[in-house]
Amino acid sequence: MSTTPENNNNFLDNKTILAVAVCAVLFFGWQAWMTHKYPEYYKPKGQVAASGEVTGETAGSGTVAGTGVLSPPTADAAQAGAAAVAQEAAVDSTPESVHSFENESVAFEISSKGMGLQKFRLRKYRDHQEQEIKLGAVEGFRLFEIGVVGQSSPLDFVVARQSETTFVGQARQGALVITHTMTVDPETAKIDSLVRLENVPADFKGLTVKQVEPRRKVTGGNFFMPSLDHQEFLAEIDGSVERLHIKDGEPVAHDYQAANLWGIGSQYFVSAVVDQSAVMPSVRMESEATGELRSIATYAPVTVQPTMEFKWISYAGGKSSAVLEKVNPELVKVVNFGFFSPIGKVLLKVLQWSHGLVGNWGWAIIILTVLVRLIVLPFNMASYRSMKKMQVIQPQLQALRTRYKEDPTALNRETMALMREQKVNPLGGCLPLLLQMPVFFALYQVLGQSIELYQAPFIFWIHDLSQKDPFFVLPILMGVTMFVQQKITPTTMDPAQARIMLWMPLIFSVFTFGLPSGLTLYIFISTLFGVIQQQLFMLDRKSNKVAVTKV
Repeated sequence: MSTTPENNNNFLDNKTILAVAVCAVLFFGWQAWMTHKYPEYYKPKGQVAASGEVTGETAGSGTVAGTGVLSPPTADAAQAGAAAVAQEAAVDSTPESVHSFENESVAFEISSKGMGLQKFRLRKYRDHQEQEIKLGAVEGFRLFEIGVVGQSSPLDFVVARQSETTFVGQARQGALVITHTMTVDPETAKIDSLVRLENVPADFKGLTVKQVEPRRKVTGGNFFMPSLDHQEFLAEIDGSVERLHIKDGEPVAHDYQAANLWGIGSQYFVSAVVDQSAVMPSVRMESEATGELRSIATYAPVTVQPTMEFKWISYAGGKSSAVLEKVNPELVKVVNFGFFSPIGKVLLKVLQWSHGLVGNWGWAIIILTVLVRLIVLPFNMASYRSMKKMQVIQPQLQALRTRYKEDPTALNRETMALMREQKVNPLGGCLPLLLQMPVFFALYQVLGQSIELYQAPFIFWIHDLSQKDPFFVLPILMGVTMFVQQKITPTTMDPAQARIMLWMPLIFSVFTFGLPSGLTLYIFISTLFGVIQQQLFMLDRKSNKVAVTKV
């Protein structure tokens, strides 16, 4: 039971407001006086780890146990703290300078802040608003920017352009000198990084490489097939690639040790780093429910040496297997075709070979479809013969059902005996379908995630094979063709089941409305091939009958 307080007991009466105001003045006044008296205690920025917890304290200061209150500093600690504050403040206040790189494939700026990449654009690809694809487009962050452990700001480099594709930057932290040499491959846009550290102090904790991508909502998909659009963290550990799929509205955080490859990927694009150093980094990957995706790799040396080097390859662009292979063979692992990935890789090779012949990805899909159907043709012929034999013995099977309708065990025994006698395989009609299902699912992944088909035109109204048919012409043609195939294919089903199956072309046609037009094209051509194949089987059977009659 609740009660309503009287007005004269209201919490926000004049006396309470006055008391709060006086307390606020005293509190902030005390803080200002303490900051003036002990400036070394109050750093402008806390040292925040990837997990969000404070990991560093002001040099030389401590806390009174159990209270969280800073203990008085020593003179040396005060000087060290003041130097650290001054150094980070100097880094933050240093004006940013940029160097631009641009060719027919990519365009980006190399910032003096961490020598990270900003305004990164893929010039060959457009989004559905006809804008250039941007990677790492998060305000205030840069792709592959370099920092040191214990400092939240990136290193401040003085960058010089040594050639059209080579940039050299130098940063200093006290006696520590950090030289970063970046070499851009104009063909693939990969970046080779060599970082040399000189005069390394004994307490050096390590080097960091950061990636940030905006988090976005996954689109597409339907009840039958999930969307292939996605975002994910990925890391290769001990030769195996682990993936963290980003789900809408869910936070994610994970730590990896000794990563050889790591990055942030989507359906068609990826930004990733391949380690080339003697020391593999640890990687922290995290994102709040609505925040950006962050990847922080830390190169922490086991033994600090006066001079050290770290090397890696960074890449941001499309997930083209051919390009990724040129960048580094390890990078091909970012392409994932799911459970049937081995089949998918073979299909992609055949698809690329077909494209080399005809120069159009739509016709390449048609060639691939015909090749797949030719491979399973012997099994289809065996299936057709098996189904015809099943039709021949249907009267005998019906008689057995009538005779043993009260004895299922005897019915099964006599049915199998009849099939053995007539040399009929009850699974013969299913074998071709079972063989094609892995191909179908693998091709679904290939056509849905291959950058080669991204915005690739076919003919007439199909301008993007990675998107659904805008006018649903292919799904309708596929449904009609499937209906024709169903009508001319021998069946052993009873009339009631056959009537139900007549709805399947319509259901499957609706199911393909949301599929990529490239995949719908494959299904349509495959079904059309089946109709032609069935007609040839029937003609062959008729000719055999005529020959037998003449004899």
